Amino acid sequence: MAKRKAQNSWVLGVVLASALILVAILLAVEPSFSALHGLLRAAGVMGYLAVFLSILSSAYLRELVKFFGRSFVQTHHILSLTALGLLVVHPLSAVFFSGTARVLVPNLSSLRNFVTRGGAPALYLLILAALAAWRRWPKTGWRVVHYLTYLAFLLGTAHAILLGTDGRFLVVRIVAILMAIAAVLVFVRRHYPAAQRKGQR
Repeated sequence: MAKRKAQNSWVLGVVLASALILVAILLAVEPSFSALHGLLRAAGVMGYLAVFLSILSSAYLRELVKFFGRSFVQTHHILSLTALGLLVVHPLSAVFFSGTARVLVPNLSSLRNFVTRGGAPALYLLILAALAAWRRWPKTGWRVVHYLTYLAFLLGTAHAILLGTDGRFLVVRIVAILMAIAAVLVFVRRHYPAAQRKGQR
């Protein structure tokens, strides 16, 4: 098992390097006008990618444990916490950059404004999902709350496309939409068999 973990751990390094290269390319194509703005963008993109990878790794955790070894469970937890940490840095730097904490308040004036400013509610949903998993709320309740990660990712996708600096690029919008579709398909794949089994009882 240890040999297999050492042999396959390079895949994680490639994924991390690819994410960093992507962020570097985005910052090079559209330079930030300040270091703080660059931090905001980098944290947002990296956090967004980390949430997506966390969703995928959660859905295929059993298969990934076989590929990487038992230690991948810890890697999944680290990935999830990293995503949350980056997505906390993103709005806090936005607060500092804009000089107002209003960006942390969900905009309820209209559905479009709520979705466009979906970064704030997405962050709160992620925090709630993380707390549910950490505290292991009674019975299966924590799992239900933990599924809010999917909704948070969709809100984050809408926020990135409609308001994000990098969302103006067509290729970024296409990739983000494909990732959102993939997340929905993963959710359906995970829950349709369970619902089917429940209906057969």
